[in-house]
Amino acid sequence: MPLQLVIYNVLYLLLLLVLFPFLSVAALFFTKYKTGFLNRFGLIPPAFKKKVKGFENIWLHAASAGEVKCILPLVAELRKKYPAANIVFTTTGLNGQRMLGKAAKDIPACYLPLDFYFLLKPLVLLINPKILVVAETEYWPNLFYLAGKQGARLVVVNGRFSKKAVRRYRFTGPLIKKVFALTAAFAMRSREDAAILLKFGVSPEKIFITGDLKYEKPVINGDKKEALETALRPVLKEKIMVFGSVHYKEAGEILAAFKLIKAETPGITFILAPRFMEEIPALMALLEAESYFSVKRSNPGKVKADVVILDTFGELSYAYGLCAVAFVGGSLAGGIGGHNLLEPAYLGKPVLFGPHAFNFKEMATEIINKPAGFLVRDSAELAAKAAELLANPLMLQKIRQAAFELLENRKGSLLKTLELL
Repeated sequence: MPLQLVIYNVLYLLLLLVLFPFLSVAALFFTKYKTGFLNRFGLIPPAFKKKVKGFENIWLHAASAGEVKCILPLVAELRKKYPAANIVFTTTGLNGQRMLGKAAKDIPACYLPLDFYFLLKPLVLLINPKILVVAETEYWPNLFYLAGKQGARLVVVNGRFSKKAVRRYRFTGPLIKKVFALTAAFAMRSREDAAILLKFGVSPEKIFITGDLKYEKPVINGDKKEALETALRPVLKEKIMVFGSVHYKEAGEILAAFKLIKAETPGITFILAPRFMEEIPALMALLEAESYFSVKRSNPGKVKADVVILDTFGELSYAYGLCAVAFVGGSLAGGIGGHNLLEPAYLGKPVLFGPHAFNFKEMATEIINKPAGFLVRDSAELAAKAAELLANPLMLQKIRQAAFELLENRKGSLLKTLELL
């Protein structure tokens, strides 16, 4: 084991010893810590073992729901390319597991244990992957080292870097260079992301600019789409606007926008899709304080509602299909970085987003330039642009065409990525 990795594991162990009591207490009160707690500390679920042990496995790993959704289209293509292989999945977060439970029930899945050598080793030995596919920013040193030691071909797909990550990697330069050296190929989203790899000493022969997998149109499940439409039809008013992947810390701005939009468009229902289900009670309390009549998607009733809370998982894409205008959250408050801005565009809907979508900078620029959507800086701009769009069917039609052209011009990243696997 390289000296850098030995030091990393010693420091990681010390951190675990400090944090374990706090994590244990947190698991008693918070779902995101409780779910998969033992799995994260190296205990592999028996059901997962049965579906993985002894098979020729291709291992896909992603952080959370957005990354899972992004690389799920690879599954069908990998099954065509390697018909004898068994696809297995791990995620870092709870929402990733929820997404897999909705969209890919047939794929064996569990949490990735914490990146400490002795916690992670049993899982790597069990899976013994022929190929390890890691999505976006999941550069875990022990994961890469152990999988490489087992002879796996390591490929990063839809690779990207945040500014925060680049600063962190500069601090841990010798370690991250060892991690990158273990990787066979990097399928990067952009030239900017590829250039960062070069600065960390990665050989140009390993770097490929394949584009963003998020530009690939997702598969629409007609039954799920119809189920959502049928359930919500009685409670939706004439006009509909979706606020997707919303965080509680930006809820104040969004509720202020609700009030302004409603004043201009009285017959409107807002569909509010929280990024984290755990924030639903707090969001509903805010809505109640503002005297909005809100219902949950899981039990909508039959009365027209001001706000529908999307409290189910895996239905946001179908909700975007119901609306005239969409807003993508995680972008009005600092420190989050935004979420996939293209989900509404897939369905020809104009997308509004705030000034903090820095994780999707290139995508945001293309959407604005087309234009298939608009940057709004605060609740007032959000409300003004939403009201303008809702009142202008011709403008909506032009944006619909622009969105389809944008996606058509940028497709192809899936096949480029597949060539490296």
